Amino acid sequence: MVRQGDAALIAEGQQGFEVAPLMVVADRISADARQRLSDAGVAWLDRRGHLWIKVPGLYVNTDIPRTGAPPPPRVVDISSGTGFDVCIALLTSPDAPVGVNELARKIGRSPGRVSEILTALRREGLVEGGNRPAVPELFWDVADLWRPRWIALSTVPEPEPADRYRLSGTVGALVLGAPLAAGTNWPQLYVADDADVAAIASAYGASAGWPAAEIAVCPSTYAMSLASTVSRNHFPVATAVVVAFDLAQDKARGREILESWSPEVSPRVW
Repeated sequence: MVRQGDAALIAEGQQGFEVAPLMVVADRISADARQRLSDAGVAWLDRRGHLWIKVPGLYVNTDIPRTGAPPPPRVVDISSGTGFDVCIALLTSPDAPVGVNELARKIGRSPGRVSEILTALRREGLVEGGNRPAVPELFWDVADLWRPRWIALSTVPEPEPADRYRLSGTVGALVLGAPLAAGTNWPQLYVADDADVAAIASAYGASAGWPAAEIAVCPSTYAMSLASTVSRNHFPVATAVVVAFDLAQDKARGREILESWSPEVSPRVW
């Protein structure tokens, strides 16, 4: 596994001395590390299936057949409910070692399935000793798979009961102190399941124009059990990691905001 810090050291060594052209080969090279190596002109091969070389007279930037170890017999799907639960639990306490049974009790999942997910994440270099998350790699891998299906509402729901909801998106980020300008933003509200979505959409209608609010099933059951210590209009704000996942969906503006945001209520893991 080559991460951003590793790539920075390699790049500095390459740029600081008269050395022969270098190629880095690894089972996994994070996106930030790829960029850092490329900026320094260091060739790299990510054995998951990508090759980058730039030297005088030659430029290669292409997908290739995977040459790394084959996936395990049962490929872990971190976009499943249990996978998201495990990852969010790790990211909300990134410095604390945790055992399989303890983690399983925390998120309400079976120890066997939690162990499978941790093993697969460790194989990918996303979990380290003590089952601590590799930061920020795990965050960005999950962010790329975080795809809630938002449904527009014509009216903001009544926050009753308040614990039915978790406020996220731009409004949630503003409440948590993210460095963005307040504008015309509507609340994005998570609920626990499809039944809640159907009931709320029926009561508060759908919007054909600008929505008054949006609602979605939270991809993680465990995330619905978490909330920040703050609220907005009686809606509890989702934990900072979940709000950050939603910001990350905007590849330009959202990710630029994340670069400058270190929340007071949660460790920065992006």
